[in-house]
Amino acid sequence: MTAPPSLLIVENDPATLEFLKITLGQAGYQTLTAPSGKEGLIEAWRNRPAMIILELGLPDLGGLEVTRKLRADARTAKTKIIIFSEQAEIKEMTEARQAGADEYIVKRAGADSELLERVQALLPIGGEPLPAEKPSPSGKLISFLSAKGGTGTSSLCVNLAQLLAELESPARVAVVDLVLPIGSLSQIVGAEGEQSIVSVTQLPPEKITSATVEAALVNVTSWRFHLLPGAPDPASAQALNVGRLEAVFKALQQVFDYVLVDFGRALSRISLPFIRNSARVVLIVSADISTVALTKTALNYLETQGVFRNRIYPLLNRAVGLEGLNRAAIEKELALPIPGMIPYIGGDFALANNLHQPIAVKFPKATASFALQQFTQELLSRLKEAVPQNA
Repeated sequence: MTAPPSLLIVENDPATLEFLKITLGQAGYQTLTAPSGKEGLIEAWRNRPAMIILELGLPDLGGLEVTRKLRADARTAKTKIIIFSEQAEIKEMTEARQAGADEYIVKRAGADSELLERVQALLPIGGEPLPAEKPSPSGKLISFLSAKGGTGTSSLCVNLAQLLAELESPARVAVVDLVLPIGSLSQIVGAEGEQSIVSVTQLPPEKITSATVEAALVNVTSWRFHLLPGAPDPASAQALNVGRLEAVFKALQQVFDYVLVDFGRALSRISLPFIRNSARVVLIVSADISTVALTKTALNYLETQGVFRNRIYPLLNRAVGLEGLNRAAIEKELALPIPGMIPYIGGDFALANNLHQPIAVKFPKATASFALQQFTQELLSRLKEAVPQNA
């Protein structure tokens, strides 16, 4: 037997919310409810209702903004939306239609009957079922690591995340700082937040949901991504509950299209499970002989752990200095092509980091910004391919 269609009612007036829940429930629909715009978005993206009934005058996010966000996200881009609001101005009605609403009904005497009629017309129960929405694929995991410290892995991770979010708008991007024992991404992007990867893993298992994990992230609007900060100090890092990391990442991949993780130089029991499950592994290499030798050792080790080279995407970072081997010599030593190289730009990267700005924003005409954009575009094209098998 086919389950009845589900409706999400986003309404801040408790009496109206309860009345609509009872009325639509008695008509045979499953009902979900949310008293605010933010909670409505969370419910919509988590539960994928077939229709959303939405008040415009919500206390946090206005109904128009909620509608735009719903339409901008692949999970709800085609969901039916009915505005059911006390606002009766032509201006609001026009803007709601432009934002993507399917219907606009003004609350007045008899409006409940009109609403039920339109719900039944757009979402009939029984008869020919409406085509089901295909669930969007889970977010792609991208690991960033290096074989030696000081190669600029953290800086490149956040800068690539910023470009990826820009190039793939409106895709949602999250960045996770898993460099232990002290994270650094918050300092680079200028983010402040009370929670961290450590505090999230300390939640009881039943509390690690897409909603709670998303709420712990900092929305770094100037960088266009959400950040889950790393451990603030070595003492805090000792409290990381490794056993709950998998649940945290699953929750993130339910909400975000891309999840980038900075592991720094850590190849350990903590990082390896997630590196194995990554769509791509961005391996940062610098040109000095010792780093190249260590990178070769790391590549060989990754292969023994089931992470083969068809998943690995090296990036040569010459921004850390001019000395060392050339690109061809490094490729020969690693037996792996290097699709991207960041040229030497003096102290520009350090200056951008100190100002908490992406390099592409602070120095948009720099050759490094252009190189990063090319690498990100190429990475995106690889990510859109089928994830290669480890063979």
